[in-house]
Amino acid sequence: MIEITSPQDSRIVEFTQMRDRVLHDNNLVVCESEKLFLQFIHSGKKILKTFSTKSFAEKYKLTNDTNFVADKSVLESVAGFKIEFEVLFLIAKPDDFPLNNLHSRIILLNGVSSPENVGSIVRSAAAFNINSIITDEKSCSPFLRRCIRVSMGNIFAMKTHHSNDVREDLKILKSLGYTILSTANIARSIDMATYVFPQKCVLIIGSEGHGIDHDILESSDVILKIKINSQVAHLNAANAASIFLSHMSLVE
Repeated sequence: MIEITSPQDSRIVEFTQMRDRVLHDNNLVVCESEKLFLQFIHSGKKILKTFSTKSFAEKYKLTNDTNFVADKSVLESVAGFKIEFEVLFLIAKPDDFPLNNLHSRIILLNGVSSPENVGSIVRSAAAFNINSIITDEKSCSPFLRRCIRVSMGNIFAMKTHHSNDVREDLKILKSLGYTILSTANIARSIDMATYVFPQKCVLIIGSEGHGIDHDILESSDVILKIKINSQVAHLNAANAASIFLSHMSLVE
């Protein structure tokens, strides 16, 4: 292990100076917490670099030259806030799955740019056994550090696909037998409580400010809504997604 005394040390630049977007563009991901570290160790997935307290490194016998240690105060300086965890670690971003290798139930994010919403949606999807997710070019990556933290690492148990052309991908999914379900609280939408979800379906969640893109909404097979008080325009995207996902999970 190698001791670090300054958060400006270039040997830990991935943890201190590289923004999420830069890491993402280089197919790298920074994770945190002992629980997630152990998940990776037990799954046999490769960890590229660790930055931890010395006691953590000694506990897990992290002794080679990719393991960096420092006082917790240095870790907190790197994190930018008081922390409970004792390790940050660097991994390669998991590869995307092809569309024809996703599960029969998929959630698709259209313009969901809030890391907190994306992370929360991932966590809810995993909780309801919806284990495939597509993010479009306007949504933030579920592998951003904040998303991972909010999702409690559940993104690593899911099949992911980043779409550079969501409209074309929806056509492909239709050809593969998926029913495309949009979500919007509009007059012609169907009350979700009365709808029987098909075996193969894609549930689209739109942005909180603008909803689902109009042309995607129009080309969907079904538009679903949650019946709510008329004085409330719409729910938070993550909260609405949780409700839809709970019903979607009832598909046998």
